[in-house]
Amino acid sequence: MDRREFLLNTAKASGVVLPSWGLLPLANAQASGSKVMVYVHTDGGIDHDSWTDPAIGPGINNYTTAGTPVPGSGNLRWAPMGNNTAFFTRFRDQCLFVNQVNTETNSHEDGSYRFATGKLEMGYAPICELHAAKFGAGQPANWMARDDGRAMMSAGLATPTPVPNGDQLRAMVLPNAASATNDFVKQSDFAKTVAVRNARLEALKAAGVMLPKERLLTEQFIAGKEARVRLEAVAANIPQQISQQFPDIQVGLIAAQSGITAAIQVARGGFDAHGNIEDYNGANGSLTRLTNALTFIWDEAAVRGLTDRLFVMVGGEFGRTMLNGSGGKDHNNVGGTYLIMGPPTWALGNRTVGYSGPRHEQRTINRMTGAPDPNGIVLRPSHVHKAIHDYLGIGPSNPMLAMGVPASETINLFNASMVTGHPSLLA
Repeated sequence: MDRREFLLNTAKASGVVLPSWGLLPLANAQASGSKVMVYVHTDGGIDHDSWTDPAIGPGINNYTTAGTPVPGSGNLRWAPMGNNTAFFTRFRDQCLFVNQVNTETNSHEDGSYRFATGKLEMGYAPICELHAAKFGAGQPANWMARDDGRAMMSAGLATPTPVPNGDQLRAMVLPNAASATNDFVKQSDFAKTVAVRNARLEALKAAGVMLPKERLLTEQFIAGKEARVRLEAVAANIPQQISQQFPDIQVGLIAAQSGITAAIQVARGGFDAHGNIEDYNGANGSLTRLTNALTFIWDEAAVRGLTDRLFVMVGGEFGRTMLNGSGGKDHNNVGGTYLIMGPPTWALGNRTVGYSGPRHEQRTINRMTGAPDPNGIVLRPSHVHKAIHDYLGIGPSNPMLAMGVPASETINLFNASMVTGHPSLLA
């Protein structure tokens, strides 16, 4: 008989009914086949021209001035900056670029909220909250988040749990843990205490019928013990050394592997480049830090057996202008971009949907094919979110939280035949 059977049989023999909270961590664990969502907010508002929507022309960027060609592979083209080429070459078939998304705002706060929720109006749920409510209902930390307040503002469907560090995570799940590597007392002494508690449970079982107060105390004791047993599954997945560079991502993926988290929301900053867009470049530039973080997500997911379940979404805040007088770029509602990534077997990557003009002017596309279409639609975050809601099956049951995209504007985003490419780039 394992410990779970022992606890349940003890409860049954004593006339005790276990409260639901005692069964949460694994009984309501995420189904093994459901997606794990990771949302990465590019804090400050990433410049699309330095990322997935490159352009060639004077005054637009420095790589034009330097005569550096725009690299690409398959249907993707990207800016020759940071570590973009190595990253997109490796992950080409997992990447879906959604370019030229009009956020209708130049505000950091409104932009981060709109990219995360799809809407400017208050009261809508971030994409991670919808995913957590659907696939992580009842999990103790179904939505782990470390992002700015607006991007993770809940609509009441789920509560964001701040991402703990490695020490905090181990302390959460092991009562004897002082840190990620040290215990309060010797484990052998702690085991003796546990043995005494188990003996007490045996005594309660042998006692049979109990008084109401005794039954209540036993219910609480057994439920707490059951929850602790289940949380030990999390502790077993914590490595001796937590990543120093990406602790929030690693802890979130450990929680997802352990079945207590369905959605992870994090941020990577350094993208508000009013002064000098070259801050994006270099070994420690914001673009390299971003692609390193995304690479870590996929490498760590492979270690934790999550690769085939992962759905990664990278969002910004708005687009950016051409170069200003300081060599930087200012805010622009036109030109926002999403990067969506699926597993290696996804078969929906190596595509770009949406495009801008030669100098990043607003352009419209056919909502079904993605082809340039003067009578088509202007892409907005609500179009992208509506498509993701339908694809993942996480659309809100409350119509007041829906995107409100009319049927005549829904986009065919997750059809492999929908491709825009980069028609404004010079041949």
